[in-house]
Amino acid sequence: MSEERSSAEIDIILKRIKELESEIEKLRKAGVSREEKEKLLQQLKAWVSASKEANIINIRIATTARGAIYRLKRGVWATLNRLHKKYGNQFDMEKSKNNWGRIATLIVKKVNEANLSEYPTKIIMTYDIIQEDNKYVFRPKEARILVFEPAGHLLITMEEAEKEEVSEEALKMEEEKIEEE
Repeated sequence: MSEERSSAEIDIILKRIKELESEIEKLRKAGVSREEKEKLLQQLKAWVSASKEANIINIRIATTARGAIYRLKRGVWATLNRLHKKYGNQFDMEKSKNNWGRIATLIVKKVNEANLSEYPTKIIMTYDIIQEDNKYVFRPKEARILVFEPAGHLLITMEEAEKEEVSEEALKMEEEKIEEE
């Protein structure tokens, strides 16, 4: 059984969906290009998807996969504590901890096997709240690990810069930018 979103959150999502639908209708009447309509449609689909997957732990990007796993751990423990407060004695903390331990072990194993532990990483985990033996249990469904591998880098040193001639035009453009700000 999935945990229900509050009616206020659902109302906000439904309001946004209606706004997007009306924007699409206005664009249709105005004869706007298909690409712009598709962009709005994708936004609409994203909102619908978010409303279906109410139970998400979405951490921000960490500098390494190990850091991302640590942030996910903190997010899971915060969720477990919130659920324990909500359900009280009806929440089975031990089974929930074991479920978290299983998926955490698998996350670490997969990251290490792929040799991705030193890259910037973001983890998005979905979960369910199920009932077992008349108790509520936290049960992770999936963890999506997004790894951001550097595309490359450039190294520029002051020693190199000293050898270059400074263009007057470039300096004027920089001064104009600073004045505009």
